[in-house]
Amino acid sequence: MKNYSRREFLAKGTCGTMTSLSMLNALMQLKITGNAVAAPTAGAANDHKALVCVFLSGGNDSYNTLVPTTAGEYGNYVASRSNMALPALGNSGGVIPLNSRNTPGRTFGIHPSMTGVQGLFNDQKAAFIANVGTLVEPVPDVAAFKSGRFELPQSLFSHTSQQTEWQTSLPQNETGLTGWAGRMADCMNIANDPEGRVPMVISLSGNNVLQTGREVSPYTINDTGAVNLDGATSTGSLGARVNVASSLMEETYNSILERAYANETQNSIGSFEAFSAAVNNSSLNTPFPTSNFGADLQMIAKSIAGAPTLGHNRQIFFVEYSGWDDHANLLLDHSSRLGDLSNGISAFQASMEDMGISDDVTLYTFSDFSRTLRSNGAGTDHAWGGNQLVVGGAVKGGSIYGDYPDNLLLGQGLDVGTNGRILPTTSCDLYYAELAQWFGVSLSDLATILPNLSRFHTASATSAPLGFLL
Repeated sequence: MKNYSRREFLAKGTCGTMTSLSMLNALMQLKITGNAVAAPTAGAANDHKALVCVFLSGGNDSYNTLVPTTAGEYGNYVASRSNMALPALGNSGGVIPLNSRNTPGRTFGIHPSMTGVQGLFNDQKAAFIANVGTLVEPVPDVAAFKSGRFELPQSLFSHTSQQTEWQTSLPQNETGLTGWAGRMADCMNIANDPEGRVPMVISLSGNNVLQTGREVSPYTINDTGAVNLDGATSTGSLGARVNVASSLMEETYNSILERAYANETQNSIGSFEAFSAAVNNSSLNTPFPTSNFGADLQMIAKSIAGAPTLGHNRQIFFVEYSGWDDHANLLLDHSSRLGDLSNGISAFQASMEDMGISDDVTLYTFSDFSRTLRSNGAGTDHAWGGNQLVVGGAVKGGSIYGDYPDNLLLGQGLDVGTNGRILPTTSCDLYYAELAQWFGVSLSDLATILPNLSRFHTASATSAPLGFLL
């Protein structure tokens, strides 16, 4: 017999049960949530930490986000990027300087629209992780990549595959997987609110692989808060039907499937009420940008402020920022999005500082891949290793971690072809391991959360995977 997890059992059983209920259309709007319960909340009552994942879907051109400015390196950058290169420091529209503390003899700049992130970096509240990407095992150089002797991520340069692999951190397998953050929530076995209704994994962008574990699945909200049962606040016939549906959920059923479905439905309604109460009692003093991304980060800030009411000592948030697939109109579109990204992150960090919890909240980015160094004439195409951003009071900022390529010439250095597809020198496992350890994951659980980690790093209490938090 196949052993089903609770989440798998509910997923397989619910559809058949729903067809037996006359309220199908209304009840289909319910989000059946998973719960990470069964143990007391880890740590003391004031031991709160939150991770905020910002997914730049489409593939951010990260070599126009973080740019080498040392004369020789910048010259190679311009030679490869041609009409997609940003002007040099001091020129109109040129990159703006970063005061990197750990790159002696090398200087870097950031896209000119990212003045907010520039300030955070120079104030040592933000850091970059250089040339990070999906890897199954270390691939030391381009010759090794071409040798066929090393296992590579499946479907390199594919949006769908690389998005999934970044979320699972298992690039050798793309099917039937859980996300690394979901596995982390499972391993930590953290209780939610006193009623066990609102999961610690909260998504502003619907269901996702990243936050899905064997027992945990994301609680989805939007930028105005929790989503209620469709029609729950309606009057007239629709409201009456919803009231009848709610009454049905309170009945006692003989069928185990019907009981499970009724329980999950009641939990969904309870989750809405609990989350709404917590967020509605949260007030922020910091103004946020009025963009969609700004509104998402504002709701995350309110959710973090409401953590004590929810009983959350740990929270993992996910927000997808779409539109980074810049095959055309790169310079204009990229500038607009990077400005919005920078403004939103700056406001979020200011809000955490205003609440006095900046050290307890870390925001990090990931993207499908970076983009080719070579211009296609109007934009750039799919590539591999790129640069990611980490922000928070606990971040050892003002530094660039990992190895930023010292040769960005096409067909040279770490270019696995002739277009400037850069072979990653840092695995996303190392990136995630540092975030996980800061979050409170035990060393013994890291192998479960990140099965490939031992190929890149021997986890220990004295050796940080990269050093940007530990």
